[in-house]
Amino acid sequence: MSRMISDDEAVPFYKQLKNQIIEEIKSGKLKHGDKLPSERELAEKFQISRMTARHTLSILEREGLVERRVGAGTFINNKKIEMDFVTFNSFTKNMLSKGLIPSTQILSIRKTEANANLAQKLKLELGEGMIVIKRLRLVDETPISIEESFLPEKLCPGLDERITDNDSLYEILEREYGIVLVMAKEYMQVTVSDEGESKLLKIRLESPCILQESVAFDKNEKEIEFSTSLTRSDIVKFYSELKLK
Repeated sequence: MSRMISDDEAVPFYKQLKNQIIEEIKSGKLKHGDKLPSERELAEKFQISRMTARHTLSILEREGLVERRVGAGTFINNKKIEMDFVTFNSFTKNMLSKGLIPSTQILSIRKTEANANLAQKLKLELGEGMIVIKRLRLVDETPISIEESFLPEKLCPGLDERITDNDSLYEILEREYGIVLVMAKEYMQVTVSDEGESKLLKIRLESPCILQESVAFDKNEKEIEFSTSLTRSDIVKFYSELKLK
């Protein structure tokens, strides 16, 4: 990093420094795992306050571009996991296709009754029995998302006793119940993590995350599963490929 910070009042010092670091990441000058100068070194080099340098690094960490390790320093962390939000596929298959190692921890399994929201989304009668599975998704042992799946118990009786850690829910539905999910309608929005979610995902409180809500359908276009997924935005990047013609 060699370009000096200018006195342009229209662009705050922290933003100029942040933009310069991002430019060097994009150009390849700064690579994944490279160590950045300390707050003191940045302050001296660019003639800014340590508070400004600290603020810059905090923003970069919040956006997932750097990782701050206690006692070691700040390191570039731009190795993001790409996830296609257009192609409908299971989490396990998606990660394996990228050469990554997926794993799943079941956080809870419970039974409940369909409320008005679930009944409307899955075209059920109010009060119908539901199986709810909450899971933590990991990639290469790093937690990336919290998923919760809601399924009508009448379609998959005993599912709560069959599924275990690292099982693919969709494979069990196909193998044990003859249910093949082929498409989904999905909605995405930006949110922040609460205290419990932050602990599970090992991120700071109120970190930016992507919240997805999805309804999955079988080959007969019947609603089978409603799910929610809270995904870290610091190490996951969603993409799509669209054909204009």
